[in-house]
Amino acid sequence: MSDDDTWVALLHRPADPSVAGGVFADPRFGDHVAFLQRMAEAGYLVAAGSLADRPGDGMTVLRLPGADRFDEATRLATEDDASVASGFFTVEVRPWRVVMHA
Repeated sequence: MSDDDTWVALLHRPADPSVAGGVFADPRFGDHVAFLQRMAEAGYLVAAGSLADRPGDGMTVLRLPGADRFDEATRLATEDDASVASGFFTVEVRPWRVVMHA
């Protein structure tokens, strides 16, 4: 990967706030885990996890090799993640300009 890679932050939130405390027990959460596994297998997943101060919310960081792949990252986050496509989670896809990393 290079400095011209496309980085994105995906901010996930339950579409129905009443399930926020129980997202991990919901069977639809498995669709999200499957998406994350596909992103890991593709070499795109940098990190993923829940936000400790907001029950049910989470963040995923993806790094796609090459520049100008934001539209592809958006498609992956909204269509390839069945938990989002089905309406279980909403996702905000944010471009991230990384200036320093390990």
